[in-house]
Amino acid sequence: MPGHSSTHTIIVEQCPTHIINGCLAQDAQCQEQLYHYLYEPMLKVCLRYTHNLDDAGSLYNDAMLKIYSKIAQYQYKGSFIGWVKRIVMNTCIDHCRKKLTFKHQEWVASDYAEHIGIQPTAYAAIQAKDIMQLVQELPKNTAAVFNLHVIDGYKHYEIATQLNISEGTSKWHLNEARRLLKLKLDQLLNSKTYNNASGY
Repeated sequence: MPGHSSTHTIIVEQCPTHIINGCLAQDAQCQEQLYHYLYEPMLKVCLRYTHNLDDAGSLYNDAMLKIYSKIAQYQYKGSFIGWVKRIVMNTCIDHCRKKLTFKHQEWVASDYAEHIGIQPTAYAAIQAKDIMQLVQELPKNTAAVFNLHVIDGYKHYEIATQLNISEGTSKWHLNEARRLLKLKLDQLLNSKTYNNASGY
């Protein structure tokens, strides 16, 4: 199954059974309840691939229409939230495939240097929301690959297949994301250090 859950995956509790049963019966009230139940966590997923709330809302609506129409396929096999997430992710990937144009990039192994890696302990003072904001500031193509690989756990060959690009291009964008994020994180860390020092 393409895309493996990572430690960054948004966690929500299992959806109440009566809501799922109601949606299976095409009950409008249960469909509305499911819409609101999934809204916050799944909108965040859509937002990572669109960079603005309007587009994210449109993607979420598209995904929910697919969920309503396909919910009979769920049949209580495995996690319902996992099943929903796959549909939302496929909707986001379709969006990226249609909206983003990738140039072929040559990835060189020597470019994938250790110094580009981001050491989590060095940025303990930076909140997760600050980091995600920096990810959204990346070029859209680069952000899409970073999100797919690092946040949603897709392998490079899976990203290449989903976005119709080469594995080398996928690796190049991941490397570029790490390079740009390191620069941005260093700047943010220096800014926070300066602001803390100036407060004394």
